[in-house]
Amino acid sequence: MSQAFAHPTEVEIRAEEARMLRERAVASARSVFILILLISISLASVHLYREALIWAGLASVMVVVTILYARSWRHSEDTPQQVDRYLMGHVFISACTGVIWAIGAIQLASPTSELQTFLAGLFLTSITAGGVMAGTVYRPGYLAIAVCSLLPFCLYLLITMDGVQRIYGGFLLFFLSFCFTTNKTASQKTRDALAAKLTSRKAELALEDFAKAAKVQRATKRSLQAIRHDMAQPLLALRNFLAEMDRKATSPEQAVLVRQIRLALISQEALVEELSNVTQPTPERVHTEINVAELVAQLDAEYRPQFAAAGCALAVHLDLEVVESDRAKLERILRNFLSNAVKYGTSGGRVDLSVVAQNHESVWQVSDHGPGMTVAQLNAIRRGEELEVTSLGSGLGLGIARKLAQELGGSVEITSGKDSGTQALLRLPHIETANAQKQAFVLVVGQETLPNMGAWADLISSWVWMFAHAETCAEALGMITVLGQEPDLIVLHAPEGETFSSDEVRSVGTHAPVVHLIHPSQETSLPSDQTAIVLPNREAELRQMMESHLQNNANSRAL
Repeated sequence: MSQAFAHPTEVEIRAEEARMLRERAVASARSVFILILLISISLASVHLYREALIWAGLASVMVVVTILYARSWRHSEDTPQQVDRYLMGHVFISACTGVIWAIGAIQLASPTSELQTFLAGLFLTSITAGGVMAGTVYRPGYLAIAVCSLLPFCLYLLITMDGVQRIYGGFLLFFLSFCFTTNKTASQKTRDALAAKLTSRKAELALEDFAKAAKVQRATKRSLQAIRHDMAQPLLALRNFLAEMDRKATSPEQAVLVRQIRLALISQEALVEELSNVTQPTPERVHTEINVAELVAQLDAEYRPQFAAAGCALAVHLDLEVVESDRAKLERILRNFLSNAVKYGTSGGRVDLSVVAQNHESVWQVSDHGPGMTVAQLNAIRRGEELEVTSLGSGLGLGIARKLAQELGGSVEITSGKDSGTQALLRLPHIETANAQKQAFVLVVGQETLPNMGAWADLISSWVWMFAHAETCAEALGMITVLGQEPDLIVLHAPEGETFSSDEVRSVGTHAPVVHLIHPSQETSLPSDQTAIVLPNREAELRQMMESHLQNNANSRAL
């Protein structure tokens, strides 16, 4: 929407001027033909029959050329190059027209007849007066016809005439300069009106698009609600059947099976529930504490029989105990990985599921040793394109998994090779509840938001750290006094191109270690007792840097 209401560009305004010139060509030609007729009659009245015939013919030809030129461009595409060529041609035709009008006026002017000279000048001022009025279009075209018609006639009068006629030539020269000045203002008003018209047109189109999108969204929402309602009924019946099975279970094996079915049912109900949030512009993150071993055990119990039926072993490796994330979305991503492995990777005889902590991220990987994918298929998936449906699927599931990962603040990476298997890897910001530094107190001074990462408050809070923000160092000192608590780390995040003074840094540095957060393109020179962090692109890297400084501070205090 913001782009739709942007001010029209110079290219767009020039295209609109070209369009208006084409539309006005015929109407302008009618007025010019009347002037041609009057000048021809004037020339004939002084017995210049031959000159009147020649001039009328040439002037009429130029009018016809103007009309044909405009019509020849009527159905062309208004690309910037075509618009420029059309306007250049318009200027050339206008200049030629001006020269022909000047020749006719010079033929009519006579040293012995002040009336004829006056009429000749009147005809020229008539054809050029329109450029000083409101609505004039394209200044270069007007200047071409005004200069090429009036200037030769003025010079002719000033050089060859005497007395009143020479004075009249000077007056026409003054009129030409007046046209220059006035046309500039009139042309600018026309361009401003065109810009306003284009902006209004863009606004109308944007509103139409918005109304269509809103209509589609409402229809989609109603459809999803209907689907959710219809799917909820059999799930409710299934839950009732499952409760009956639980009551009638007579052996531990049956109880375990019922429990596994119940977990699968819970996951299915979570998927149905998410249908109500599909049309929301920004999905809400519902982060809860997840026991990794329990989650993997659930998936293992669900998929191991399928792998066993295909003669394939499922190996699990865990190096992580607890994380925080949206369990429903995490399960959907992992189910997609495992489902693909069941369908296409069992021929290798082994599938590995691993969960490890790496650079303050949780890394979830499913690797198979199946046929893999071609380079073209892999590149299509990375670009988010739908594959041609083959024995290797359409790739839509991985696209959905990638979208879910982005909603969780993570990413999905797929590597594969022909006959060398496929590795599906999920990276998520890792929050381990046992982390000893999660209650660290960080005070940020300066900007409230980070490029590509959002607000400081949301970021630090998602790490389960204590957080405070102050706009200036003086405000930070007052905040420390009011809170009655010393921060573990002070981050100075000045706007790009600005810095904090040495006195300000020293004042807050007496309470905690100070770190300057700078932009990659920013050059800085700091004293030896101060540290700078170049703003990274990823949240995990920023947290690792800050934890390193927190750990150094803790070690220094211990000493």
